Amino acid sequence: MMGERTLTSNFQLFTRRIRSDWHYQYRALRTAVDWIIAIYFVIPLLIVAGYQYYSWWQTQPSWFSWLPLPLVTIVLYIFTWLGTIRYFVEEGDQLFLRQNDHWFKQLMVLGYRYSLVLQGATTLFLLAVFLPLLIKTFSFSPLEVLSLYLLTYLLKLNLGLARQLLAIHVYGIFFWLIRIAAFVGLFFLYEASVAHLREQVMYSWLEILLLLVLLVIQTRVRLRQKGAFFADVTRESHSRMRIVSIMLIQVVRRKPKPTRKHPVLFRRSQRLFRGTGANVGLSDFLAKSFFRNGTQWKMTIQFVIVISAAMFIMPGPIKIIVWILMACLLAYWRKLFCKEELTAPFLRLFHLSDKAKLEALQTTIPVLVLPALIFISLCLGISFFTWWGPILMVAAAFPLAYGTSSVFTSWY
Repeated sequence: MMGERTLTSNFQLFTRRIRSDWHYQYRALRTAVDWIIAIYFVIPLLIVAGYQYYSWWQTQPSWFSWLPLPLVTIVLYIFTWLGTIRYFVEEGDQLFLRQNDHWFKQLMVLGYRYSLVLQGATTLFLLAVFLPLLIKTFSFSPLEVLSLYLLTYLLKLNLGLARQLLAIHVYGIFFWLIRIAAFVGLFFLYEASVAHLREQVMYSWLEILLLLVLLVIQTRVRLRQKGAFFADVTRESHSRMRIVSIMLIQVVRRKPKPTRKHPVLFRRSQRLFRGTGANVGLSDFLAKSFFRNGTQWKMTIQFVIVISAAMFIMPGPIKIIVWILMACLLAYWRKLFCKEELTAPFLRLFHLSDKAKLEALQTTIPVLVLPALIFISLCLGISFFTWWGPILMVAAAFPLAYGTSSVFTSWY
């Protein structure tokens, strides 16, 4: 009864640390991937990537023949060296949890099992990316694909454990010399195994069995290893900070740019919309805020480049669907920007009704959508390779911009 209660407590502690880690990674991603980037880059990229992956299964691209099997082997091998086996131990565990070897080992076993599942899922995802190439070009059978998956997965786990054991017992330059020698030597063994996977299937399964036995031995040695607590704590800290460290790579000290006295666009503060009333003033404010915003210009240009390039790849019916979806995304994107601008502190000094704000959105958003949509429509028309295609699609961009804007501004 006491053992079951202890196991339950350890599992609750482990799940709490898992949730804390995922929440921390999510918050780190939120600082780089906000709603703007998700709308203008992530969603279009997922749509294009999903369609491209589907098209690879339907029709084999000509450039598939340019990709040799050793290139795929190099990518898979480098992947086996990435990542590590985590145990979710923390520095505070030495005060209480570390004093009971049984409890502490249970926590490490739970972290080890979690790492096995996570590494298996990431290996499966990477292999799924190469699956059309492996089956369509290299004519791999399902059994051979399974062998390649198990070979890569087990090698990744063994390398993760071997690096940890090596770091505990070897230090300094000898540690790096052994790692370099192992990296080069194991690559040739792995490349030979993949190259002869179809010719000598039995040998591949023997290699898998050997890796499985080696994994069991290394696991037992690693979980019983003494004196590895602080190394595990340091590794856990690095794993927790993996996303933050990537984002901080480009953080450099730059000389602050001088503040511009006059904006590049609309420096004379001329009116953009005719009429009087609060809604007209808000429309001028929203339009100028957008066109004077360098970040919005940069992201819009990147968005347009990605979508315009995709128009030359996708077939006709899909192009039209993506064109309409991108117009909806642009309208929604502009609406979110305008609503955020309407929360500016100085606007609270004025009594602005929701009706005036809604009318300002209805007036401004089509104007903000049109520049990007016109360029995308022009590339879409050119991709049809007809003289009337660009003219027709650019002309159709105007009603599409106003139509999608009307839909997304029908409510505030």
